[in-house]
Amino acid sequence: MSQEPVGPKFSLSKWVIALLVGIPVAAGAFYLLRKPKNQALPDQNGICKADKKNAPAKTIEPTPEKQEVPVEESPLDRALKLKNAGNAFYKKGEYKEAIRCYTEAISVCPEGEKEHMATLFQNRAAAHELLNDYESVLKDCGSAILLKPDYVKALTRRYKAAERVGHMRQALEDVTAVCLLEKFSNMDTLSAADRILKVIGKVEAEEYMKKRSSVLPSEYFMKQYFASFTQDPVVKDLSKVASAELVLLRGIEKARRALYDERYADIIPACNEEISKPSSNEAKEHALLLKASMNILSSQTADAMADLTYLINTSNDHKIKINALLKRACIYMQSDDERASEDFSEAANLDPNNPDVPHQRAQMFLLGERLENAVSEFHKAAELNPNSGLVQVQKLYAEYRYGTTQQDARMVAKAKAGLHEAINKYPNTPEGYMLLAQVYNDSQEYDKAEATFDAGIKADPKNASILVHKGLLYLQWNGEMDKAITMMEKGIAVDPKCEFAYETLASIEVQRGNLTRAVALFDKALPLAKSEREASHILSLRAAAQAQIVVAKTLGLDSILPSA
Repeated sequence: MSQEPVGPKFSLSKWVIALLVGIPVAAGAFYLLRKPKNQALPDQNGICKADKKNAPAKTIEPTPEKQEVPVEESPLDRALKLKNAGNAFYKKGEYKEAIRCYTEAISVCPEGEKEHMATLFQNRAAAHELLNDYESVLKDCGSAILLKPDYVKALTRRYKAAERVGHMRQALEDVTAVCLLEKFSNMDTLSAADRILKVIGKVEAEEYMKKRSSVLPSEYFMKQYFASFTQDPVVKDLSKVASAELVLLRGIEKARRALYDERYADIIPACNEEISKPSSNEAKEHALLLKASMNILSSQTADAMADLTYLINTSNDHKIKINALLKRACIYMQSDDERASEDFSEAANLDPNNPDVPHQRAQMFLLGERLENAVSEFHKAAELNPNSGLVQVQKLYAEYRYGTTQQDARMVAKAKAGLHEAINKYPNTPEGYMLLAQVYNDSQEYDKAEATFDAGIKADPKNASILVHKGLLYLQWNGEMDKAITMMEKGIAVDPKCEFAYETLASIEVQRGNLTRAVALFDKALPLAKSEREASHILSLRAAAQAQIVVAKTLGLDSILPSA
């Protein structure tokens, strides 16, 4: 179960990252040093000849008839001859000789000739690159860039070398600079930026998740999470504990009462009380299941997995075992669809009539764009749980998506009409409003989309996600950033723990060039990430903004965004 609707959002974050650092493409560029015309051969003019052991020294006798007074060679002229000789060696594949020539040229080139010096360092870096000496590449490219900060060849070579040796932040800063200097026109560079960002996000998310502290999401999100598992044995008949004297409750009953009262911070301590001194085996299993759910919500995934796996392996209660399998499958959905599918199948075999099984499996198919499978599973869930508004609206939206991909206008129209009927039948199902608004947005019926969002906000005023989606509508409709930002800020006011609101507002600030504020907002979103995948996404976006701040300072720019 996720906080956002199962359909795609207006995808502002993806739009921003595509604009700033490119769309992934399957391509790769191999950079070849361009050679100046009319290069001197390596043995011409006595410049930087290759070493020849035991070769006898040659004496050139002057021509008696014509003796010219030699013109003194300037340091720059000699440096250029050495550069040309190095280029000739480079072209022949004699990279060590090329390096020797470039090194001598650097030693004689006047310090004031910054353009020529930058070229010499960059050329030497090119030779080092072909000898796989990446540390020397980084050093020489760094020298070239100090002399010429907008040197695209040197920046390109350095980001590639930095990526090879794992200096990913350096690679990101350089590739960001190249994207800017190339005016975001080179798909190879854009693809490299996307690739580097993904690596940074993945690596940093792994480290972050190891060290992060336990943070519960908003009360609204937790309430929606438990509501999505209609057959959870711990949650079923929860109202029975409402009338009991609180002081008389202990263990799992005390935890269930805290869940009923929405005192979520009190749940795990009460579960631990039951686990340490169980009143019965059933009570202990219920406590383990509820504790696992709370650990999932607070992103303590390893602890949750341990308790769920224990229940799956030991419990004889099918209801407990099925719920544990479904929750473990939802964890696996973040990174391992095959193992998630195995858990769903095992749960279905235990009880083919449990509506939570096809419902949760349908969402996995929907996220994986397996739309035909998703529609089939949603139909099963709807048959088994016909009174669930959530299942009905998600089924209809899956049908709409599938009809769109199949270009089946009749299926699309039927699903659209069904969603409109569903929000009237299930007015307290906020996801229905968001999904219908998305359908209207797809057909550019923006007035109807806005009206649908307004109805959703009226029906569920504590739902921050609807406010954020309405803000995204304004961006897509007429580019009204101020109105969009107002909606995001309202979303944060309604739910200060809405990660989606912080992330989306941060992405808008990136668009506006307010990079420092964007980073601060990404920092607020990060602790609220509910999975390693979410953390990776946020960290990638934050890294992109941080790199842009560095590049803007280095290149002396107020803004590094491409012009419209």
